[in-house]
Amino acid sequence: MQKWGNTALEKREKPGGGKGKTVDLRLLEYVVAIEKYGNMTEAAAQLFVTPSALNQQLLKLEKDLNTPLFMRSQRRMVPTEAGKVYLEAAHRMLNIRQAAYAKLQDLSECITGTYRVGLTYDHGSGVFARVYPVFHQRYPGIQMRCYQSLVPEMLDLLARNDLDLVFLLGSRDSEWNGLEIMPLSEENLVLGVPRSHPLARNAPFTDEPLPAFDIRKLRDDPFALALKQSTMRSQLIDPIFEEAGFEPNIMVESSFNSFLEQLAAQGICSVIIPQSQVQNKKDVAWYYLQTMPRFRFSVGCAKGFRLNAALRYFIDLAHEDALAHLNFKVPPAGSAVFLGPAD
Repeated sequence: MQKWGNTALEKREKPGGGKGKTVDLRLLEYVVAIEKYGNMTEAAAQLFVTPSALNQQLLKLEKDLNTPLFMRSQRRMVPTEAGKVYLEAAHRMLNIRQAAYAKLQDLSECITGTYRVGLTYDHGSGVFARVYPVFHQRYPGIQMRCYQSLVPEMLDLLARNDLDLVFLLGSRDSEWNGLEIMPLSEENLVLGVPRSHPLARNAPFTDEPLPAFDIRKLRDDPFALALKQSTMRSQLIDPIFEEAGFEPNIMVESSFNSFLEQLAAQGICSVIIPQSQVQNKKDVAWYYLQTMPRFRFSVGCAKGFRLNAALRYFIDLAHEDALAHLNFKVPPAGSAVFLGPAD
């Protein structure tokens, strides 16, 4: 078996003169934090040590390894090739520790701890609000600290190990490289047109969205859409207009679908939102979109992160809730046909 050798990655001989070596996990955490935050000051603050103490630990480690692990500059500390090798091993060993602790929690039926969860604005937040009371009844000693944001920002926090779980919205699983993905539900995007609009004035009132008409007929009309930096916008909404051959006249961008729908209900603009978020059918006529955009609502964690029994229970609750509130079938055949304006 290959050995690490006599380096600072390992502690020195055990008390009592034994020859066994044990990994100093603190050094692994130090190096990972420096990579994560890119500077000594912020890394030290997160580790609750002084920058000078952290710098001394790194210098000692580099001396023992006889190679620098980071290239230092005024702006950012960047791993060297040797640093990348060390960091790869450090991440792997810290993941092993996390998995072991999760398994030990299951064996001991541990019911305490704190987990950090990233929530999308409507889907993730709504699911959490509905399932957390049930989860808390079973695991009253476990705290959930929630962070609400757009998916790209939450993915960055997950990569930096500042989140344990994230709720995701998107059309392509390929976007989630490096994650373990657990699908929860699937649904459609739909187009909302104010009933005061000439194209929707005579639209019938139905439970399901109406067949799509040519969205190019709204070329000159204002739209309210999801934020440009959201996955909903980049993966699903922008391609709708690209295929239609025009750029939308965007009046408002927002992450809150209820706000977008309210604008349409007031006759101000048309909107595109998830089918599950449709509330007002009195003032807004809802249509399927000709391209039939569908997206998946999922929960994800970093690869190698072991879910303990409590987190698996939380995800199971989220899955049941999403299927009940957020899951919609593919539109029936004939729904995506081009229709002219209502008479």
